[in-house]
Amino acid sequence: MSRCQGLSPGTIFARDFRIVRKLAEGGMGEVYEVEQLSTRKARALKVMQFALLGDERQRERFLQEAHIASGIESDHVIEVVSAGVDEDSGAPWLALELLRGVTLSERLTRGPLPPDDAREVFRQLRHALGQAHTLGLVHRDLKPENVFIATARRAGVAFTVKLLDFGISKWVQEHCAPAINSQVIGSPFWMAPEQLEAGARIVPATDVWALGLMAFAALTGRFYWRSVQGPEASVGSAFVEVLTLPLDRASARA
Repeated sequence: MSRCQGLSPGTIFARDFRIVRKLAEGGMGEVYEVEQLSTRKARALKVMQFALLGDERQRERFLQEAHIASGIESDHVIEVVSAGVDEDSGAPWLALELLRGVTLSERLTRGPLPPDDAREVFRQLRHALGQAHTLGLVHRDLKPENVFIATARRAGVAFTVKLLDFGISKWVQEHCAPAINSQVIGSPFWMAPEQLEAGARIVPATDVWALGLMAFAALTGRFYWRSVQGPEASVGSAFVEVLTLPLDRASARA
């Protein structure tokens, strides 16, 4: 298995997972549908990008997701089944519950959510965030791509929302000074102002900011920020609007 390429279907990884197909790829890892050989259960397997294996900080950040997500008492956080490091490649991995459905980002390509659906999506998402914040944990990368609308596994429920990717989350000590932002981390169009400024404090309200921006997008089908809606959209123009321009009420922009 090459460190420069992904895992091919049929490959046995970490001696317990048969690769079925690639599901997604991100900055830190690739996600595959796999069969867990020891249980015959279909799982999602997240494997760290082989190009990052030499970066100890990135390895630590990748593996902390298993510990953090497992500690949040909510059915609306994706379940981490197991975690480890592959002996052959040295790649850290997470085995996750396999979800069927779409991300909020994929759903919004078809247009805004009906108000009742939007209310239910954010009711479930608020539960996940509330439980995380109770532990002093700030997600820091809330965006539609990290909200999964899964097919429900029990009767009487239309769908189950799952919050994904706690890999860049940050702990906040309840009785101490809030965590300090030492670098810009997150997704630009959903980030709170304090995430754009080194030395700023990261608190649970950082997630609430992104939650509001996602609610606006879910109900209107577009970004709140005017600077990112046209052909001249750029990360720089978004930063300028977030940090320097007056903010209209969401109802006015909607």
